[in-house]
Amino acid sequence: MRLSVIQEQLARVNAVLALSPGDDFRYVAGWSPLPDERLTFLIVAPEGARLVIASVNAEEAVTHLKNGVPIDRFTDDAGPVEVLTGAVSPYEGLRWLVSDDARFDHSLILAGVVGQTPGLASEIMAPLRMRKDEEECKRLAGSQSINDLAMRAAFEALTPEMTELELADVIRRSFMANGADKEAFIIVAAGEHSALPHHTPTSTVLGQGPVLLDIGCYYQGYASDMTRVAYLGEPSQEFRRIHALVERAVQAAQRAARPGTEAQSVDRAARAVITEGGFGEAFVHRIGHGIGLSVHEPPSVAEGNIMKLPENAAFSIEPGIYLPGKFGVRLEEVVINRATGAEVLSKVSRDIYVKAI
Repeated sequence: MRLSVIQEQLARVNAVLALSPGDDFRYVAGWSPLPDERLTFLIVAPEGARLVIASVNAEEAVTHLKNGVPIDRFTDDAGPVEVLTGAVSPYEGLRWLVSDDARFDHSLILAGVVGQTPGLASEIMAPLRMRKDEEECKRLAGSQSINDLAMRAAFEALTPEMTELELADVIRRSFMANGADKEAFIIVAAGEHSALPHHTPTSTVLGQGPVLLDIGCYYQGYASDMTRVAYLGEPSQEFRRIHALVERAVQAAQRAARPGTEAQSVDRAARAVITEGGFGEAFVHRIGHGIGLSVHEPPSVAEGNIMKLPENAAFSIEPGIYLPGKFGVRLEEVVINRATGAEVLSKVSRDIYVKAI
């Protein structure tokens, strides 16, 4: 089904896709091979598809590709050029599009063989992947349910003596115990570290004060993402005031999210709240990103993106205020852009989780 839809789009623009291992490949085939230094391309044309892959990886491909896609193999000693040349020969005169995250050396080989500089596969793939079907929405919700359990486990485990790394391990073990495929990422940021939006957990002891938790896992191939804040001890009035402002920004963005709304309008709705509250310069990133097979995928929900958000697009809403040397507060939800409004997937309260010490 997905293959035929993609082929219809390719016929419309007279193009051929060369998909390297990754989430576009997985979207089409339901599986993706190991990405390594050996060239691998799933070639999808308006009529037909074939896989070019090294012999060492070919037998695994046979077990996963069930729709009769021909497999062209090359050996390590011979290299891919001759086999790739044969595979692309039926598509002379068509425009080539290569995976956005393909290895540069592999893209150069493709360009040399097809005699043109390929465009980006996202031209075709991004609009299709943005609009989730109900099975994808179900998997996103399942992933978020596992993520919710891990967040609650982290809250329960919090002690001032723990390190960021130890709390990250609690989250990781909860993911695995509750059916995740694997972790996507784990941010545990205590104290001043919470003002660093993408802090990597360290051996820093949590102590007294804020702990920012931004976590996600994969379930049946689909990612989750959520940010909450905890506080060991009694939160200061300043912290509570900042938290309340960020919460109002989340709500404003959720109200703005509707099918047909420009992506930048959702960002603007949240940013206006924080700017009016006096902290506009402390909100240093976009309001959100798409999510699905990838943690970050289109749409980018940001100023300057005038794309109208489609129904059933899944994306994050994550305003934040960061005060370097003090603390940061970010609150994040993943929503599905339903006709009736933003459907929030997490069931975990956005209130400050206060742990008495």
